[in-house]
Amino acid sequence: MATPRIFISSTCYDLGNAREQLRNFILNLGYEPVMSEYSDILFDPRTHTHTSCLNEVQNVDMIILLVGSRFGGQAIPEALSIVDIEKLEKSSFDTKILDNPEKLSVTQLEVLKAIEYSIPVFAFVDEKVMHDHFVYQKNKDLSDKITYPSIEKQETAKYIFEFINFLQHRIKGNSLIKF
Repeated sequence: MATPRIFISSTCYDLGNAREQLRNFILNLGYEPVMSEYSDILFDPRTHTHTSCLNEVQNVDMIILLVGSRFGGQAIPEALSIVDIEKLEKSSFDTKILDNPEKLSVTQLEVLKAIEYSIPVFAFVDEKVMHDHFVYQKNKDLSDKITYPSIEKQETAKYIFEFINFLQHRIKGNSLIKF
């Protein structure tokens, strides 16, 4: 029987400790964690690292997403070109995040690629980010004037919160767990 491969998708700098604890947990289960910082992803020298991460998604059994205070790196056009945005528009009732795909982060694209392949996504959102998400939802018309304490760069807040909306309103597999 093959060992389940679990892709950990998140920003690294703000969630390094959580990623490390999750890695140990997955290893203790006897599963194989797939994480960029451990060279678990085949980085093809002919492509950008973003593209290599997206290409690895098709080789895993599930994705664990951690959403924290950072947006991460904006995905490059080459990586964006391998994601089927039209297919993803049918997977959620709230697809506002897909209106400007060039604004997506590589972490978001990893998760979207998994959804495209029907790979299970288990999403965990920092409880402070989730609290600020509720504030955002109630005050969208004022969102550019509000400072969200949980978000490192305020200009990225709406992209983080709209991605949470996309995940929460997926047609299936839409649960989020606070941590």
